[in-house]
Amino acid sequence: MNLFRRRPPPKLARREALAARPVRNPELAYLRQDNGEIAITLRRRKDPLTRLLSLLFVVPRQKQIVLDDVGSDIWELCDGNHTVEQLIADIASKHKLEPREAEVSLTNYLRQLGRRRLIGILVTKEKTHGDNRSA
Repeated sequence: MNLFRRRPPPKLARREALAARPVRNPELAYLRQDNGEIAITLRRRKDPLTRLLSLLFVVPRQKQIVLDDVGSDIWELCDGNHTVEQLIADIASKHKLEPREAEVSLTNYLRQLGRRRLIGILVTKEKTHGDNRSA
């Protein structure tokens, strides 16, 4: 299963969304710079369309995205071990934000990272009464 291919996001209840675990795209290289910011290296895709376009236009082989302090903190926590709820609490505490403000900012930021396929979101469905299936 390719976690990072495009598909419409499933509709999640708030509780499920807060229990989800963001995970970095393992195909990306990143490095924490001396100033504490994370630099993510994106490599050019190798599909036929990209190859054709690179013959017609100047398309760099790689591009770098540099995250600010807050973005770098969030990136490091997107390891699949922390839930969105834990990220909210950590960011609110570390950057002295109200929990609701941190939640809105963080969820928007995670959506942006997801749209750019920099992260994926692992969702574990909770068992309900009478449901013997495992997630």
